[in-house]
Amino acid sequence: TSANLKGPISTLCFSQTDDLLLVGYESGLLELWQHNSVVDHKQVSDGPITAACSMPDSQFAVTNMNTLVVDVWKLVWNQQCSKASLVKVKSYKVKTSMVRLVYCSLLVGVTFQGKLCDVANVINDEWGNTNTSWNQSVNILSVVRNDNKSVWLTGENNDEVHIGFFFGMGSNAPIDSSFSSITMNSGDNEQENKKRSLITAITVDQEFVVCGDQEGNIWFNQHPDISSWSEKKPAHLDRISELRLTDRNIISASYDRTLKLWDRNTKKQVGMFVCGGPVLFLEVNPRKPSELVCADGQGKLYSLCWKD
Repeated sequence: TSANLKGPISTLCFSQTDDLLLVGYESGLLELWQHNSVVDHKQVSDGPITAACSMPDSQFAVTNMNTLVVDVWKLVWNQQCSKASLVKVKSYKVKTSMVRLVYCSLLVGVTFQGKLCDVANVINDEWGNTNTSWNQSVNILSVVRNDNKSVWLTGENNDEVHIGFFFGMGSNAPIDSSFSSITMNSGDNEQENKKRSLITAITVDQEFVVCGDQEGNIWFNQHPDISSWSEKKPAHLDRISELRLTDRNIISASYDRTLKLWDRNTKKQVGMFVCGGPVLFLEVNPRKPSELVCADGQGKLYSLCWKD
């Protein structure tokens, strides 16, 4: 954990290939961490870093709120391999600011309204470079990596759970036809309409979907009928901010300052960690699923690991 005088953290991103963590701040500061220490930091804008994603070859795509640009930064070592620095290798102009970035054989940006854009080609505005299936209709809650070429997207609208799947086949493939989605009702039956609580987090792994709401409940779809839902289970005392899945665990983070681990099979709680403030961001290390980082509302960064 590190106490932070740098202000609030606004994005976290693990490298898919290297032991690196990128931390973005609302102040426009970028930090690159390796083995729990900062190897480089750069003031890249005067506005909040809104999104970042890992790319091949020790690169990260990063964007901020104040400029309509997505920058690609590469970690470059000096000849003695004693010092590393982030070097900007590319900049793409975009038409609207991106709130999520994801790399799956091409760099895809997601706008606040829910439009998917091919970042490298969006300014040319050619046919096929955007997908508007969810534009202004679905509040996107997560982008979950499936493999090198595909991701799941989850979202909510009017108490319905939306699950999308996007696959990228390189930079020339039109992305308007590379996305498909389904809608699941969220398990609230009609009598419970009065008690409906806003869905605030969703994650998915293959056919397993986990949801969380603003009151701290979590619930999931069931087997073998994967369109049916479990009962809502009170997991936290306040809004669920993030959900993650590993092979063995469900990880939930909440505004109640706690992060909890649940056994994926039994759904029983197997661990808990208390942060200093509401937990706002959570990322699991893709190379070591028993390691995670989270950031709270006080600007503190926590690095946690556990033994299965």
